[in-house]
Amino acid sequence: MKTQKAGGPAEAAAAATSKQRTMREEILDAAADIIVSDGYDACTMRAVAARVNMKAGSLYYHFRSKDEIVDEILKTGIETLHARLSETMASLPREAPFARRLTAAVETHLSSLCHRDRSYIHVYEHLPLVIRRRSREMRERYLALWHRLFAEGFESGAVASRHDLRLLVPYVLGGLNRVPDWNGEEGAASADIAALAVATLLEGIGPSR
Repeated sequence: MKTQKAGGPAEAAAAATSKQRTMREEILDAAADIIVSDGYDACTMRAVAARVNMKAGSLYYHFRSKDEIVDEILKTGIETLHARLSETMASLPREAPFARRLTAAVETHLSSLCHRDRSYIHVYEHLPLVIRRRSREMRERYLALWHRLFAEGFESGAVASRHDLRLLVPYVLGGLNRVPDWNGEEGAASADIAALAVATLLEGIGPSR
């Protein structure tokens, strides 16, 4: 049985695949940045091509349309959040108290907003409603992780059962999603903000009794 020589067809194919993957990531990064900074309408195929120093026609080799680019950005952002939070929750001991689990979840969410794919996550709010609806199923999968977390808090008695999860979860995430807007690159660490968020959620802001 013959083996592939170094620098042969297999290596060339692998290099081409890697190059194409890198180019796709650059295109997605560029499109996400344009949408977040200039708006959805400004993100044209021509504008994206210019951002990555590519001829507009060549962009269609990687993506067939602007919609395909946007859908990939949404998918990447939400799936990344889901994977990180799932991994974080799975790494905690089963007996970990609710406050610890909530702190870990908040820290994971906030650190994700400041990661390389931060713009991927923020693209959602800059999209027309009809585009947002296409990612509803993926977003509901992520929200389900938070519903499960707070439901465990109900069961343990750490969270008052009178609260409606359909309101509580989006209320909490809505506040967390705004943190990068006011915190800035040189602001407080995500762990410090997470601690503040958890303390105010569980204890309120009134004086200790």
